Amino acid sequence: MKKTVILILVIAGIVLAGIFIYQNDKKEYKELSYAYIPTALVDAPSTISSEKFKNENINAKPFSTGIETVQALIGDAVDVATLAEWPFLLSSQKRKDLRIVAIISVAKSMGMVVNKDKGINSIQDLEGKSVGFPQGTSAQYVYETFLNSNGIEGKVNAVSLTPPNLQPSMVRGDIDAMVIWQPFLQKLIQTNPQKFYLMKGSDDVMRVVYMVVTTESYIKSNREGVKHLLKTLIQSTEKLNTKDPEYLQMLSNKTNIDIATLNKLLPLFDYNIKLDNTIIKTLQKLSIWAESSGLAKPNVLKQDWNQFIDPSILKEIAPENVKL
Repeated sequence: MKKTVILILVIAGIVLAGIFIYQNDKKEYKELSYAYIPTALVDAPSTISSEKFKNENINAKPFSTGIETVQALIGDAVDVATLAEWPFLLSSQKRKDLRIVAIISVAKSMGMVVNKDKGINSIQDLEGKSVGFPQGTSAQYVYETFLNSNGIEGKVNAVSLTPPNLQPSMVRGDIDAMVIWQPFLQKLIQTNPQKFYLMKGSDDVMRVVYMVVTTESYIKSNREGVKHLLKTLIQSTEKLNTKDPEYLQMLSNKTNIDIATLNKLLPLFDYNIKLDNTIIKTLQKLSIWAESSGLAKPNVLKQDWNQFIDPSILKEIAPENVKL
């Protein structure tokens, strides 16, 4: 009887200690507002963390595009945001205090889908045809780089369209090809695989680098909050990489992409909360194109991208993931 009482008291003590530690852990950092894109597969770790965020002092705010998340961040409407390399490059021209604290994913997720019924069987067949893409985005970089590398620059009609309008335009035949990111490419192909296909080599032009970005001042004011956010994302990334059925279903529900399609697309995405030279090399390549296209100021070519990276937080929680 005495042993039973002692055991109960020990268990109760452990439970109370756990509650105390948990509460103290939550009090270590202030509430953090976090902009992310729940429908974007590059942001999948954030998407499947959304339920956890509710209980962890992280006010997750969903947005539809990277333009919106970066505007929220540079406008100080949120503390931390996810965004890709291209909007980051543009925003870095305005805010020198931006800091990349982690890469969420690197993806082979951009390319060109063409309409075979329009007689397009090779890149040269695009001469005189119309290609749609959202201008001023990384899709424009892929479009121009792909055409230039195949010697048909200036021989194709460029049509500026928003991402949601690309597929309807392709189906109607208003344009003959489109350049965009996933899942838009796969969704169009699935409507008619005999008619629409991914142009060979177009998906090798660029790897999308998706990042967690905040500001220098916010790291100083709520370092523990940023650290906790990255810890949560690391846990969710592990669930994605092991293809946990519960989390895959959650991702399917949030993105409106069926499980079968997800299983086809997810191998294109390297989910890993890390920091390495991938982002620096990508920004350097984009800088050359942005300057020559007049989309960024000439001084972008002299930009030291290392100054925008703060690896200190990730080094504390996952030093093996920092390779700068």
